Amino acid sequence: MSSAEAPLKAPGEKSVSAQQRSGRVLRWTGRALIATGTLILLFLAYQLWGTGFITSHHQSALKQKFFAGVRQAQAMPRTVLGATLTTTPAQAAKPNLGSGIALLEIPKVSLSMVVVEGVSLDDLKLGPGHYPGTPLPGGPGNVVISGHRTTYLHPFYNLNELTVGDPITLTKPDGTKDIYLVSQTNVVAPTAVEVISNTPDDRLTLTTCNPRYSAAQRLVVVAELYNPQAKPAPA
Repeated sequence: MSSAEAPLKAPGEKSVSAQQRSGRVLRWTGRALIATGTLILLFLAYQLWGTGFITSHHQSALKQKFFAGVRQAQAMPRTVLGATLTTTPAQAAKPNLGSGIALLEIPKVSLSMVVVEGVSLDDLKLGPGHYPGTPLPGGPGNVVISGHRTTYLHPFYNLNELTVGDPITLTKPDGTKDIYLVSQTNVVAPTAVEVISNTPDDRLTLTTCNPRYSAAQRLVVVAELYNPQAKPAPA
């Protein structure tokens, strides 16, 4: 064999350089998979817990502003020249998207959050959102509020625990409260837009994704406005 000829290799034998290249590819592939997995875990952690810090920060500011407005409204004189001052929700100015319009309280699930106007992704980052086009809290008909179930402080995480008769309170900007009693819960398709339609009776409708961590369905809780003259007081 001349010096210019390459040495013969046994069948299946790889050169050292080929083995090194193969090892480098495997190492880089492994590192890429680990990095991808880490990024996915970090994203999931942010969605489940990190987003809650964002909403908590916004809710703190919204509550301060809301209660300041309530105190201001309650300090205003109730009569002018003997005429009582009354403003219905229909007469009130249309709220800006993202602004606080009511305080939603559900004792059964330890929920107390300011409801904002709007149900866009940006609005629901702030807290539960009121569907524009449905009556404002205190107005006649079907007041509809939507909220996240697993992210952004997951306000409606335990909405499935509500049962018939459970009370829900909406405090309005003037400090007055409307009490609703749960009358039914349903699971519907995302296309069931009739749940946000107006109704002849005064009610509150809460909607959220179902099941948890999925948007395949909608969980809907309907509560009727409590009339102390027609219904026994809640326990």
